Amino acid sequence: MRYLKRNKFTIIAIIILIVLVIVGVEMKKIFVPDEGKASYGERLSGIKEHELASDLFSKIETKLKEDSRVLKVENKVHGKIINLIITVSDDLSIDDAKKIANSVISMFENQELTYYSLQVYVKKEDEKLNNFPIVGYKGTTSTELIFSKDRDIVVEEQNNEK
Repeated sequence: MRYLKRNKFTIIAIIILIVLVIVGVEMKKIFVPDEGKASYGERLSGIKEHELASDLFSKIETKLKEDSRVLKVENKVHGKIINLIITVSDDLSIDDAKKIANSVISMFENQELTYYSLQVYVKKEDEKLNNFPIVGYKGTTSTELIFSKDRDIVVEEQNNEK
C-alpha cells in the first residue's frame, strides 16, 4: 500500500498514457483508410470467374489478318480493360477502319463483353498521317464502339526561311 501512495502520480500517468494510445489507435482507424485494402475499392472482384481464354487473342489476330489491309494486331489487358492496337495500311479510309474495329466485338463472348471494357486503337503505318489513330471504346453496358472524333488530314507547310 505504501508503494501505491508513493507512486500514485506515476501510476496515474501510465494509465493516462495507455488510454491515450488506445484512443489514438481508434482515431487512426476512423480517419485513415486501411493500407491493406485497395485505395479504390475492389474493382477487380470476380476477375477469376471471367478469365479470358488463352487462345482468344491469337484467334482475334488471325481473324483480323484475313483482311489484307490489317498489318499488325497487338493486345494488352489491364485489369478489366482490354486494349487492342490494330495497325492498318496507309490507304485505308476512316470508315473502313471503323468497320474493322467494330468486327472485333463479335469475337468476344457475351459474358466477356459485360465484364470487360474494350478499347480499340486503329493506327496507320505512316505516323505522319495525322487523321489517325482513331480510338473506339466500348464500356461494359454498351453494345458498340464509340469512336473518337474524325479528323481531316492537315497538311503542314514547312518554312524554309534562312
